Parts: sequence; structure tokens; C-alpha cells
Amino acid sequence: MALEKDKTIKSTYHFGKGEVVFDTVNEFRLVSPETTAGIALAIQKWADANLPYPFDINSLIPENVVERGSIQKYSEFYVESSYKLLKPKKNLNFGEALFILLGLDPYELALPPFHNFNPEKYQPFNDGLSLESVFFITKQYQTLLKSTYLINRKISSENLIKLAKDNDNKFFQDKGLRHILKQKKKISNTEVIDRNKKINNLWNELYPELNKSYPYKVYIYREIIQRLKLEIKEDAVKKIIANKAK
Repeated sequence: MALEKDKTIKSTYHFGKGEVVFDTVNEFRLVSPETTAGIALAIQKWADANLPYPFDINSLIPENVVERGSIQKYSEFYVESSYKLLKPKKNLNFGEALFILLGLDPYELALPPFHNFNPEKYQPFNDGLSLESVFFITKQYQTLLKSTYLINRKISSENLIKLAKDNDNKFFQDKGLRHILKQKKKISNTEVIDRNKKINNLWNELYPELNKSYPYKVYIYREIIQRLKLEIKEDAVKKIIANKAK
């Protein structure tokens, strides 16, 4: 999987414009990094105006880890920990669900300034001084608050995924969700034929370079997967090429 390091993400979100540097950006990220950057910048803006102590925006982003013990920079430990909350038969509170929908680190909810965070009971005021007011204006907040899946301030992991996948929402990126749930995308026969044709064409293009740039055929398979952004393994590419050669 493609993993970019020290990537600058630009946000055009009205209440959180600017840039955030992500330690890593995985091609299978569940929520678009632009969404996370936007809300994180909005929270930072609120914190700068309202907190008596400095607030580090990096604490909100699961990819931006604080190096401690065996957890080193560029580790995806916190990313993977967040995704574990989406495993079947998990019950999430409103704050956890909201943070996951926005691509934020839900474990930050236990720490200031979020330890008194009570978004589901927020009543909007004109002054907009509360932390909850930053989230209130997002579609993720409004959708979650009004969802019939929310029962006694809780939502199951299965229902959170259903809510996020709704065609009117699309809070989760399909590629990321399939990867996290280990689901394979169902494709039609026409799509299979088109995909296999592209694989064989690229193989024919790259094979003459085998002894120059690619010491083993498996490296060509990997190159094909990367260039065509396929969600199949090297063995599958090998079989497609072998079948064409028969």
C-alpha cells in the first residue's frame, strides 16, 4: 500500500482553512485527510482563542504520534487502534463515533480539553464559545445526532458504518473501508476483462526491462499493482498473465 510521509494537507474548510503536516498518509485512510485537517484546524483556532494553555493540533491526528517507548515516528499504531473500534459488536458513545467520522483520534476524548466534552447535549448559543460549537456546524455531527441508529447516546460499530456509507453522507472512503473490513470489491465481468487487459498491456511494456530494472518477475507484478492501483495480490496478477499466455 502507498504510504506517503510528511505530507502537507491543505484544507479549504470555511472554519478551518490552512495546512497540516501528516506524519503519514495511507492510501486506505478511512476519512479523507482534507476533512480531518479542516476540523483539526478549526479546533486549533478555538483552542488558541479559549484555552489558557497551548494546544497541539497533532494530538488530534492519529498519524501524528508522540514518540514514546516502542512507538516511533511514522508508526500507524494510533490509526490502527482507532479502526479497532469499528470491529463488530462494539458500542461507541457519541463522542467516539463523531471523532471516527471526522478522522480524529477518539482516544483524545479522555484528555483536556475534551474530558468534559458533551456534544450530544449541546444547545447552540450565539457566542459560540464552547468546544461543542466547533462540531455542531459539521454535517457529521448533525447526521449522527439525528440518526435513528443512536440509542441512549450509543451507536454500534455496525450501524456507524451503515450511517457513514449512506449515499447522502459518504463520510468514509470506500477503498479505506474495504481495506479495514478486509472486504473485496465486487466487480462486473466487463470490469474484470478491462482490468486484465490493462494488466497484460502493462506486463508487455515492462517485461523487456526485466533484466535492467526488475531482478525478479514479482517486482513487475508489484509495479503493475501500484501503477494500476489494484486491490489484488502478486499471485493474482501472475495468474492473469499466465492465462493470457496459454
